[in-house]
Amino acid sequence: MVSDAVVTAIVLGTFALLFFRQIRVYPLTRAVTAATGAVVVVALGAITPEAAVASVDTGTILLLFGMLTHVEALSRSGFYRWAAAQLVRHTGTVRRLTLGTLGLAAVLSAVALNDAIVLLMTPVLIRAVRDAETDPAIPLIAVVLGANIGSVATPLGNPQNAYILSRSGLTTREFVATLAPVALVSLVIAGVLLVVQLDDAPIQSSVSTPDIDRQWALSSGGFLLVTFGLLVVLPTVSAGVIAASAGVLHLAWLQLFRKVPGNEILGEMDWGILVLFVGLFVLVGSIDETPLVTALQSVDGYGGLGVSTFVLSNLVSNVPAVLLLSTTVGDPTGWYVLAAVSTLAGNATPIASAATLIVLDQANRHGVELSPRRIVRIGLPIALITSGVAVLLLQL
Repeated sequence: MVSDAVVTAIVLGTFALLFFRQIRVYPLTRAVTAATGAVVVVALGAITPEAAVASVDTGTILLLFGMLTHVEALSRSGFYRWAAAQLVRHTGTVRRLTLGTLGLAAVLSAVALNDAIVLLMTPVLIRAVRDAETDPAIPLIAVVLGANIGSVATPLGNPQNAYILSRSGLTTREFVATLAPVALVSLVIAGVLLVVQLDDAPIQSSVSTPDIDRQWALSSGGFLLVTFGLLVVLPTVSAGVIAASAGVLHLAWLQLFRKVPGNEILGEMDWGILVLFVGLFVLVGSIDETPLVTALQSVDGYGGLGVSTFVLSNLVSNVPAVLLLSTTVGDPTGWYVLAAVSTLAGNATPIASAATLIVLDQANRHGVELSPRRIVRIGLPIALITSGVAVLLLQL
């Protein structure tokens, strides 16, 4: 068996590679990188195949599958691009566009995965700020801030919250009742700190309203809301089972009433998120008894947990950080601190969350200049203040 030091180096090296899209001429994807790392630690005997399978949290995988199904189905109706275009057309100034983006991204991310919201809203915003001949940085950063902050509120908002719901034993009702106020306060703080950096220049945007299938959007949105409602009223039933079952019924509904083959929706879903999580589960499982995990378990108090979560999220990204630090949490308040700070820390640097990387990638593809340094200059103070406020609120 390989030494703990070698296994730890492999795991941390894999986490580091998650930040790269390409090394020289070699493309990299987060899902394949994590899965490859998992195969390596199993092959080296750091974790047995049986233990690797047991380390995968099926509840999280099922919950994510259900949410991915709803998000993709609703996307096919044209809803997300329609909502973003409406925002651009009716705001009229840079300040209102930025604050509207912050709010819209937060609301949508509270009931659907934040990465998907960022991916779908960003192209519309890029076109709007380009046509307006204004500084594109702050409106684009606003979609990241809103998506991350809004996703704090519910276990459906981001992948790490889905994992925490499955692992912690918390109910959806408890999760929302505790973290929705934290998200609201954080959103106000972010809005205030953004406003002081904005002018009120008018936007004359030529963004057209995309087509939307209203009946499809209403039915798919209904499935999403019903899933959330069932998670609230059925706290003793596995959240993963509820979400996955609702996702399957959603596909069946589309086949029966919209005559859309389920394979079309399944084919467009981001299966990479599921592969990423399986790989991360195995990687974290392989270092379960190493000095690294022992050191993390020595973290004392909610303040210490908050600091560790913030720092680790900006070293290895928030999803791996949550998986690593989940071994240190022993009570509900600790889980809430882990959920809130890991997500809010994602606003600090481009490497802390996938949402920021998505916006950077989209901006680069569309020829819009958005420097990582600008993201840090705006996002880091907001991340530090909101994370600190969140820890204080959660201890009250």
